[in-house]
Amino acid sequence: MLDCNWLLPPKLSANKNEVHIWRSTLDLPREKVEILAQTLSADERQRAARFHFEQDKQRFTVARGLLRTILSNYLGIPAPCLEFNYGHYGKPEIKATNVQFNLSHSQNLALYAITRDRNLGIDLEFIRPMREAEQIANRCFSRRENAIFQALTPSQKPAGFFHHWTRKEAYLKAVGDGLAACNDDFDQTVAMEESTDNRWFLRSFAPAPNYIATVAVEGNGWDIVYFET
Repeated sequence: MLDCNWLLPPKLSANKNEVHIWRSTLDLPREKVEILAQTLSADERQRAARFHFEQDKQRFTVARGLLRTILSNYLGIPAPCLEFNYGHYGKPEIKATNVQFNLSHSQNLALYAITRDRNLGIDLEFIRPMREAEQIANRCFSRRENAIFQALTPSQKPAGFFHHWTRKEAYLKAVGDGLAACNDDFDQTVAMEESTDNRWFLRSFAPAPNYIATVAVEGNGWDIVYFET
């Protein structure tokens, strides 16, 4: 699994051949949570209020507040002033800008992917046993992926399952299609680290112990740079 060199943030500008990936914990001190909460829109505050458990509410607030904070530094727009639009599958975007972004969070960790002019998606998962893993693999993995998964030992299967799962999810989020990766065509176009038709680039990495993530970016020849918040 790829090792990542996590850096402190520079002056924020993503070159056209770069993808910036930001990592942050979602469990922050209350005073920082309150500051981030002030950047949220009315609808984001309503979404946060729907969570039953306070920890889930705070993690959602931090995840959205950090997204706004990060994007504001790229766009030069105050975080509370950012207006998001949402695609058919709920993918957020900001119109009238060439900055493209995506986010994912699991447990207490969040990742944000930023680039320019190209579609991208990122998916993060905490590695854990899944009782439904066999059924999901049979239904959604390609024949090649399922064969690789079924050949793993029981102790290898949790990490193996989420390796394939994050790659599919990152690609689905990039293309905005809920079905595009659940067939054998996925193997022919994007299953490798760099697709043979030069349309998609996928990179899997371990952002923290017991986590796995994949970023999917349209095109090839990308430099991936990792930052801490």
